[in-house]
Amino acid sequence: MTPRERILMTMAHRRPDRIPTAYVARGEVDRAIMAYYAVETMTEVHEILGTDGWELVDIGIRFPEWDKKPKAIKHGDWSYADRELYWHDERTFEDQWGTVHRIGRDGKYVEWISGPLQGLDDADDYAFPTVDDLIDDADLPCKVQAQKDQGLFVSTEVSQPYTLAWGLRGMEQWLMDYLLNPDFVNKLYDKIYGLLTEIGRRCVAAGVDMFRIDGDIAMHDRIIMGADTWRRFDKPRLAAMSAELRSINPDLHLFMHSDGNLMEVMDDLIEVGFDVIDPIQPECMDPVEVKQRWGEMITLHGCGSLQRVLPFGTTQDVRNHVIELIEKCGYNGGLVLRPSNVISFDVPVENVVTFFETARDYRFD
Repeated sequence: MTPRERILMTMAHRRPDRIPTAYVARGEVDRAIMAYYAVETMTEVHEILGTDGWELVDIGIRFPEWDKKPKAIKHGDWSYADRELYWHDERTFEDQWGTVHRIGRDGKYVEWISGPLQGLDDADDYAFPTVDDLIDDADLPCKVQAQKDQGLFVSTEVSQPYTLAWGLRGMEQWLMDYLLNPDFVNKLYDKIYGLLTEIGRRCVAAGVDMFRIDGDIAMHDRIIMGADTWRRFDKPRLAAMSAELRSINPDLHLFMHSDGNLMEVMDDLIEVGFDVIDPIQPECMDPVEVKQRWGEMITLHGCGSLQRVLPFGTTQDVRNHVIELIEKCGYNGGLVLRPSNVISFDVPVENVVTFFETARDYRFD
């Protein structure tokens, strides 16, 4: 089966030839695996591991003020590396939204420093991009179809509105805004959801298989802003977005990513149309319980223990973990297996290899 056939079959809750897998890792891990297999490219690694990741397409956004700033590219393994950025100093940079980050002294991680909406009393005082700033790509339908013809599953991805908002405003201030300044929240969210829905609309019209929202709304044990607050501000907007996109393609898959514990809002996410939930972080949510309660309505995407088994377990622990997830969560499809986040440099390469080789080789009796 092609990756596309395998993913579509499991999302239709039918058992494919084997459980599809997805791989996302830091550069250090990529290099370690290439060395392990004595190959020179990640394409060769994916062929060996049999991973079934999908192709991403997107719609560009114009930022007129950003275009005027001098930019440079710096290489590394930290997020934002290898992108054009406006540098304030050797370690501090600004992205196109005007959000400022600083690279840690170890060169591995970045921290948020400031956002352009800090201190503003009115969201209209920030020049948030509108649908007129989206960059049309007349060839997008052809690109999507070409990828499908290659046997690939095709999706588009946008930022979690909450994540985008707190990046612009600051997390502490944004969480206070929910309680003290709801008018600000509503105004900014109307801008964010309007833009992201239009990006989705254009990509869905071009033929993508799935629309992804990527960013966290949960902590280890609960929803960050509180489930009731999320239901007040986000749920109706997500419902409207889902309805708009499914009006273009009723068979569209809707994917929600959030680390942490989503149990409080799982019924809500399904109610508004999300049928793929990622990453079912096993340190926060029990994948087997999720499968038992909602497995007929969603595809579980992720489930691999990246805080316990992969970094600290033996290869046999990893093998047992993968087999248990497949047998208890993928017996009738509805599972795309991957570690529950980007694989970090603290995971032994042997455990990474074991995780994917076990899933690649497992067959139901």
